[in-house]
Amino acid sequence: MSSLTIYNDIHYDPNSTNLQQTLDLILPSGKGESKPHPPVIIIIHGGAWISGDKKEFAKLGSTICKLSNFAVALVNYRLSTKDAPEIKHPAHVEDVAASIAWISKHGEQYGYLGDRIYLMGHSVGAFICGQLIFMPEFIGRHDRKLFQSIRSVIGIQGIYDIPLLLEVWPKYIDFVELAFGKDESVYKNSSPTNNSVAVSVPSHLIIHSMEDELVDVDQSYNYFEHVKKCGGIDLEMNNSLKGNHEGILQTDELANVVVKFILIKESKE
Repeated sequence: MSSLTIYNDIHYDPNSTNLQQTLDLILPSGKGESKPHPPVIIIIHGGAWISGDKKEFAKLGSTICKLSNFAVALVNYRLSTKDAPEIKHPAHVEDVAASIAWISKHGEQYGYLGDRIYLMGHSVGAFICGQLIFMPEFIGRHDRKLFQSIRSVIGIQGIYDIPLLLEVWPKYIDFVELAFGKDESVYKNSSPTNNSVAVSVPSHLIIHSMEDELVDVDQSYNYFEHVKKCGGIDLEMNNSLKGNHEGILQTDELANVVVKFILIKESKE
């Protein structure tokens, strides 16, 4: 396989030294050569807003980069832990919005197209992707035109509706309170499925294995219907992949499905 160029722990917030506010770039071989720059795929990790790290997606990101010849960015964001009780919503989505602005701005420097962005998130990473689409003000604070650079969204084993999540999994209140506090109205208002937008919704690929033991597939079904109701077109729902909540990330099938989806989108541009 072709070699890759990797840049680790780039601070997307120039005023922060926090490693939770960094990203990694994985670039295909041939950077600097006289050939068209590729789009960029931004991957947002899960972990219930209280754990997780971009490094966990290094293998998947490298595989996707090699298969697609696109740039890949792995993003960290501040986590809500007992040691950092001040980190609560909207800190997570604000950080990811800041990372997207940085990635878009630095495309020419690193050799990719900063205005052709594919968002991909796993678990609460998918939740954050949904927030960025249905609450575009987070991205708009950095650049009012940045939202238009998001070509598609890929959600994997996603959470999209916190109240529904707590109905099915009441014990999850422990990490939800760490990340969002105790105000139930915040749970509803911050959930992608409870927001709509006046702008055009980008295409979506929603992936949810029937073997997921931590998040029920209705989260993805309901989000898919919500996106469609809000005017989304060119939508796909895939529940044919195997693997539990984390295991799906280790499958070759996931990388292949994601790359196929993105290559088809690019071919239509």
